[in-house]
Amino acid sequence: MQRTILAICSDLHGGHRHGLLNPATSLEEINEKGEKVKDYHPELTPIQRYLWETYIEQIGAVRNLAQDDPLIVILNGDMTAGNKYPQLLVSDRIADQMLIGAANIEPWFGLAPKAVRLIKGTGAHVFGQGTSEILITQLLKTLHPETSIEVYDHSLISIGGMDVDISHHGPPPGSRAWLKGNEVRYYLKSLMFDELSAGKKPPRLILRGHYHDYIKETVNIRNNGDWYESTLVITPSFAYVDNHGRQSVKSPARITHGMVVVEIVNGELLQITPLTKTVDIRSRETLIERI
Repeated sequence: MQRTILAICSDLHGGHRHGLLNPATSLEEINEKGEKVKDYHPELTPIQRYLWETYIEQIGAVRNLAQDDPLIVILNGDMTAGNKYPQLLVSDRIADQMLIGAANIEPWFGLAPKAVRLIKGTGAHVFGQGTSEILITQLLKTLHPETSIEVYDHSLISIGGMDVDISHHGPPPGSRAWLKGNEVRYYLKSLMFDELSAGKKPPRLILRGHYHDYIKETVNIRNNGDWYESTLVITPSFAYVDNHGRQSVKSPARITHGMVVVEIVNGELLQITPLTKTVDIRSRETLIERI
């Protein structure tokens, strides 16, 4: 039996005070004498402590699930916060965001992954043209030459004959609760027909990020007497909302953080397991007690 585990996470937004931050991150600072301070570690905010604890807990769950089988780690975009929205940055130095982004990925290497793949994120968060993911990949290659580490805009990988299509940007989850998944299904169905029109078999699994939400939809299509099945997964984030995010998604009451684990056996998609936590982000208070 050939069994492979895919672990997928996206939107870590390292360098933002509401993004993921490895407490072991080492940045450069100077003291009052102008001397470099060695091993300066930025202090985590309460939100960052929650995110980091969740991240490490879920990496542990991936370790237990993978056991001794090959593990492939997919980091699907927005490894850094960028500088378009400078509020709440841990540091406005571009180098610091690269170091934070690389340090956030470091715990995965304790699981001895067979491969690590980074996908370029949104220009506003990665200094344009996938800059963050490109530089972070080069840093990680230097630190872990024994591991296959690459970066792509849009990737199509084959695992035991099963194709996986990976890109950061894709369909939105849906603008209303009762519409969740509808646009994902339309996008997925269109993608499948595009592949069939090109004489290709649709990828069995499509991975997207960007929208900080977990969505999974599966579509079956019959073409020339044959049935084809594809599943699209949007991964949640490891970042809390800020002012820009709250405005963009119209003030959600709850946000979901986490990653997705995919089990592939003998070239077939066996199971998709979301590792997620959903929190209510509204401030609660009672002004008048009920009599």
